[in-house]
Amino acid sequence: MATFAAAATFAVVLQEPAIDADRVVRLADGRRIGVRCFGAAAGQPVLCLHGTPGSGLKFRMADKLARELGLSLYCPDRWGYGLSSPPPREPSLGAFAADMDELADALGFKHFSIVGISGGGPFAAAVAAALPSRVARLALVSPVGPIAPEKAGADGAPEIGRFHRFTFTALPRIPGGVGLTFAAFRLLLTASPRLAAMAVATRAHSADRQVFADRAQALALAEMMRTGLKAGVGGPVLDMKLFARPWDVDLGAVQAETRLWLGLDDRNVPIGAARRLAYAIPNATLSEIAGAGHFWILQNYDQIFSWLSGRSEAVA
Repeated sequence: MATFAAAATFAVVLQEPAIDADRVVRLADGRRIGVRCFGAAAGQPVLCLHGTPGSGLKFRMADKLARELGLSLYCPDRWGYGLSSPPPREPSLGAFAADMDELADALGFKHFSIVGISGGGPFAAAVAAALPSRVARLALVSPVGPIAPEKAGADGAPEIGRFHRFTFTALPRIPGGVGLTFAAFRLLLTASPRLAAMAVATRAHSADRQVFADRAQALALAEMMRTGLKAGVGGPVLDMKLFARPWDVDLGAVQAETRLWLGLDDRNVPIGAARRLAYAIPNATLSEIAGAGHFWILQNYDQIFSWLSGRSEAVA
């Protein structure tokens, strides 16, 4: 387990029960960020941002690998998930980056790399854009990319299919639409984690269905999502609201070495939007993987974290 440095004077690091989180960081305005820690005790820091819905438990599967690579994984519950508070003001990707700036100070590291998976992708990209002098490497895996035009009424939105257009643009405009959808899923997670995992795989490509066919893997994913939604559905409601808007960060400001991994059979995120994200980040490398679905990372953490560690070869 990673060892935390002394917090800055404006923040307090609190111990919490291990079942909920390893640490809770109290921000200057009193809000909380729950953080789980995996990997090496005093290694190269990596900020790990989970998807929608989810929690920092997403990265528990990479614990052993991270220790082998000398990485310390700091995995916060994003706004409204798990033990993390919602933002007190109008939420934005830029405001989230400011919170992560404060979090890194509280945890005692100046420079770090960052990985964002799925719905965590926009937040990870925002942190790299807003904190270019702090972020060394940026890894984006199956990320949600910019969906709305940069300005209202402007061209430039990526082509996306009917399902994604409804999910990412229409549903967030329906009063209570996102909240009711995730509230029903939350109930299902509580009643039957296995059934909830199967529901996630309903639209999935065969590659993803194979992942969910592994009972242990499916239950681990369900627990990760259940933990994130334990306090309610504020997290995914906020996510979908932000995804439907133009992003308020300048992706051209990213200085971190950047790689994106995108499965060409991913049915969870719009592929056109993910490509748009890759093209917007200077000198980003996009790896498109034939036959891979949205949950490709679950069997390929080695590729992601080996690259983040600076090693060219994957660890078996």
